[in-house]
Amino acid sequence: MAYVGIDFGTTNSAVAIASDDGDIALVPLAGASHWRSVLFFEPGGALTAGAPAIARYTETGGDGRLVQSIKSHLASASFARTAIFGRRWQLDDMIAAYLRQVRAAAPVPLGNRAVVGRPVRYWGAETAEDDARALGRMEAALAKAGFDEVVFEHEPVGAAARYAATLRRDELIVVADFGGGTTDFSVVRVPAGEVLATGGLGVSGDAFDARIIDAVVAPALGRGSRYRDEMGGEAPVPAWLYGHLRRWHYLSFLKDEATQRLLARVARGALAPERVGRLVQVVEEDLGLPLHRAVEGGKVRLSAEARAEVAIAALPLALPLARDDFEGWIAEDLAAIAAVLDGVLADAGVAAADIDRVFATGGTSLVPAVRGWLGARFGADKVVGGEELTSVAWGLAARARARFGPRP
Repeated sequence: MAYVGIDFGTTNSAVAIASDDGDIALVPLAGASHWRSVLFFEPGGALTAGAPAIARYTETGGDGRLVQSIKSHLASASFARTAIFGRRWQLDDMIAAYLRQVRAAAPVPLGNRAVVGRPVRYWGAETAEDDARALGRMEAALAKAGFDEVVFEHEPVGAAARYAATLRRDELIVVADFGGGTTDFSVVRVPAGEVLATGGLGVSGDAFDARIIDAVVAPALGRGSRYRDEMGGEAPVPAWLYGHLRRWHYLSFLKDEATQRLLARVARGALAPERVGRLVQVVEEDLGLPLHRAVEGGKVRLSAEARAEVAIAALPLALPLARDDFEGWIAEDLAAIAAVLDGVLADAGVAAADIDRVFATGGTSLVPAVRGWLGARFGADKVVGGEELTSVAWGLAARARARFGPRP
């Protein structure tokens, strides 16, 4: 019997399977340990997901529509469906399409039941109603993809199960799960799996990327510049256009007819035509993927270097980044994350000194400012990590075996 754990993330997704004999393994998706959480729709009706979607996007020169960060819409009451090449797609239908492609790419049958990760707080969820909406949409999508027996588990609890598998003694740990869209904390006694408290917020890697876009990319694309309107007057280039650059899942909205007419007027009268021309190019040529990959790449390089670049070959641009500047830009985000951690520790009734280990997971946990903050709070020797993009899926499969497996 196989027990399936699914980590459907804002940026990346992974699947793992546990067996009755105790083995747990990641499921390779077309040979990869994880996939980007993206869909690529082509004008003729073809649809691909994950790594194949990015490959098709590159092969076709972006001739289609790339949809990213689908998970970020789950809690939204205002977003239910969108039109893609003449077809109306509901949000749960898009997620189901992604999950069906995951199923097809897996070399082993995934069956109809799974433990599926969820953040402690979905991105954009302000109320219990928002959270229920997100869960309902995920449940509907999973059912459409063939998973009709589903248990949702908090993602940091899945990560705790992965860490617990390495232990030889009991520990009181904090799991710090820094994803693309959310940051979650859990205080857990392992290996017993007793969860003392959880908490989260919609700030993590994407928010850090947005800070780089605001500070470095947007000015190079004309933010802060002005244009002459048809009456001969001057006006600032609308700032809201650059707000849409900050998130993958908003950028594609700039390609609607009204926005493109506005961009054409702005470009005709631009006082900084080269910079505004780059913004028009980003929208017209659907350069959201290369733009955000360049930003992410620069951020990742800052993990090892004091200086890096945001290199966007299509524009072309090579914008300098400094780690000191970056850490200043994200200081507000880290303060918000720290406040949530304070609340989780208080809810658990423990102090930082009581924690034996901090298991940091998710790609954003590798950012030096994040690692340094955790080390300053708990002691650098207590902070451990590993398998940052796949530990949650592994732990969810362990939870699936505990939930669905034979009772002793």
